[in-house]
Amino acid sequence: MPGPYMLRLLHLFVNQRSPGAFILSRNGRTADLVGSSRDDIGRALGSFRSRSAYRYFWFAYAASAEEASGMAHAWYHRYRPSDNMVPPEGMREGNWRCTSVGCTACALAEAKV
Repeated sequence: MPGPYMLRLLHLFVNQRSPGAFILSRNGRTADLVGSSRDDIGRALGSFRSRSAYRYFWFAYAASAEEASGMAHAWYHRYRPSDNMVPPEGMREGNWRCTSVGCTACALAEAKV
C-alpha cells in the first residue's frame, strides 16, 4: 500500500467515489486509526481533515462495501491502531465472524450487539 499521503492534500490522491479502507496517522509512521467507507472513501477521509490531529493517511479502493470492511478489519489486526477502541464498524453485520484467533476485541464487540 503506497503512502503515507498528507491528509490536507487528500483531493490529489483520492479521485474516485468508491468503497475503501483507510489508515490515519498523526506522524506518518504509525497507524492511529483504521476505518472504512461503504460508498465514498474520499468523503470519509475528508471528515477527518479539519476535526482531528491526523495529518497522514494510507488508503485502498475496494470493489464492494464488504471488501472495504474486510480490509479495514485485517489492518486493525495487523497494525493495532491506538485510537480504535473496538474493531472498525461494518464488520458486525450479517453472519460475519472474526477469523483472527484469540481476538478478544471482536468477541467483546460482538457480545455488545
